[in-house]
Amino acid sequence: MAMTRTRITAAAAGVILAAAVLLSACSAGDAGNSSGDTQGAAVPAPEKAQGDASQADGKAPQSGGGAADQPAVTRAIIKTGSLTVEADDVDAQRQKAGTIVTGLNGQVATEDSGSDADGRITRANLVLKVPTASFEKAIQQLSGLGRRTAIHQESTDATEAVVDVASRISTQRAGLERMRALLTKATTIGEIVAVESELTRRESDLEALLAKQKALAGQTELATLSLILAEPGKAPVVEKDDTGFLAGLKGGWHAFVATLTVLLTALGALLPFLIALALIGVPLWRYRHRFRRTPVPATATAGGSAPGAGVLPPPKYRDPS
Repeated sequence: MAMTRTRITAAAAGVILAAAVLLSACSAGDAGNSSGDTQGAAVPAPEKAQGDASQADGKAPQSGGGAADQPAVTRAIIKTGSLTVEADDVDAQRQKAGTIVTGLNGQVATEDSGSDADGRITRANLVLKVPTASFEKAIQQLSGLGRRTAIHQESTDATEAVVDVASRISTQRAGLERMRALLTKATTIGEIVAVESELTRRESDLEALLAKQKALAGQTELATLSLILAEPGKAPVVEKDDTGFLAGLKGGWHAFVATLTVLLTALGALLPFLIALALIGVPLWRYRHRFRRTPVPATATAGGSAPGAGVLPPPKYRDPS
């Protein structure tokens, strides 16, 4: 009986000891989890603080593109036009036109004048160069020389061409600097000749690009205006291009008349030769049977016998048996 109580007491003690061990392990796990959660929450804190600091400074987060402000591109416009003005005194208005253009910092590029039998100028064609910014002002002032009968303006955007030529010039100059550096490092005659040949070619290309840039600059900086001064009723009439069915019919008729004219001209040139051939060829064709050879008749023998008389027949074949 005493032994049974001892066993029960020992079993109870073992159960209590196991329960104590489990409780201590659970307490330790909860403490570790709580400490791990605290450390995990503390990691992103510096990044958040850094982001808040950058926002507080007013700086946007950096991107891969690195957006930068592009420089404004000045538009390059080529302006051209023509103006027709009728005036009583063409010579006086021609001189006034030159004064107007000179006042606008322009110039008279070319001039073509015509006069009558008395030597009085009745027509003047002027090609004027004026700054592009003063193009409309020049038209307005020149229109006051008389009665304006015709006007035409045209603008062409050459910005892309100007930018392209400038970029190519920059690239060509950089290539020339590299070629000059290579020329200083060349040691053999073959290398020197090859580098100098390439250098000469690139210099030629650069000169061509510079000439093109200069021409574009002249066209964009100075506008071209053709001025026609004439007496009343003598100004040239500018015909407009017709379109539509009637215009096509008119063009077809003109083409038919032109083609027929060419054919008749060719026929007129060939007619003398055709007449000469007819005068020679027709008689020859009509009397062609006279030129044929007639058969020669067989001549009779001296004895008056018929042809073939006196000719012995061939001997007959006899059987030797």
